[in-house]
Amino acid sequence: MAPTASATAALPTLTQSGARVALQAAEQHAIEVGVPMSIAVVDAHTHLLSFTRMDGAKITSINTAMDMAFTAAGNRIPTSAYQETPWPGSATSGIGNAISGRFTTLGGGVPILSVEGDILGAIGCSTGTSMQDEAAAKAGRDAVLELIRKEKEAEEARLHEERQAVLALWKEKEEEVGNLREELEVMDRSSKRMRFDGGRSGSASVAGSLAGRRLSAQGGLAPDTPPDEIELHPSFVGEVSVGRY
Repeated sequence: MAPTASATAALPTLTQSGARVALQAAEQHAIEVGVPMSIAVVDAHTHLLSFTRMDGAKITSINTAMDMAFTAAGNRIPTSAYQETPWPGSATSGIGNAISGRFTTLGGGVPILSVEGDILGAIGCSTGTSMQDEAAAKAGRDAVLELIRKEKEAEEARLHEERQAVLALWKEKEEEVGNLREELEVMDRSSKRMRFDGGRSGSASVAGSLAGRRLSAQGGLAPDTPPDEIELHPSFVGEVSVGRY
C-alpha cells in the first residue's frame, strides 16, 4: 500500500526567544554605530514577534521597520535586493498595492533562513542609511542563527549521550544473557548425563547398603550401623541376635 501524504505540516519558525536575541543584537549594533533605530522581528508567517523603538529613532521608522521585516519574510530575500523604485504601474508598485502598501524596497529588511533554506522569520531596522539599517539587521540575524547552531549542537550531543547509554545497557544485558545461556547449557548437559546413566549410580548405592546388611547377618555389623537399626538378622543356622552383648 502506497504511503499517504499528510494533510498537515510542521513548519519551522522563529520563536519569541529567538526574536528577542535578534532584536537585542541589532539594538547593540545600533548603539555601537550611534544610530538609534526602530527594530522589528517577524516569524515565518510575517507576524510580528518583537519590536522596539530606541530613544531618538524617527517616528516614521516604526512602520518602515515592520514593513521591512514583512517584505523580507514574505519574499525570502533582503529588501535591498529590489533595485526598482515602485513608481505607478511598476511591478513593485503592483505588489505593494496587493498587500496594502506594506511592500518596501528600502534597505534594512533581512530574512532569517535556516541551514536547510527554510524561512524562519525576518528582521527590519530603520532610521539610518540603508547600509546602516541593513548592517544592524544582519547583526540580529547572525545572532539568532548562532543561537540556533548552538542549540542544534547541544541536541546532537544529548542524542549521542542517550545512544551511548543505550548501547552500554545493551552490552550489559547481552553479557547477562550470555552467562544465563551458559548456565542453562551446563544444566542441560547434566540432565542428559543423568538420563544416560539410567539411575545406575543410585542402584549401586542401594546394593552397597544391602551388602553391608548381609555382612552383618553373617557375623558382624557395619561400623556405621546406628543402634536403632540393630535387629534380628537371618543366618544359615537360624536367627541370631547380633550387636547386643
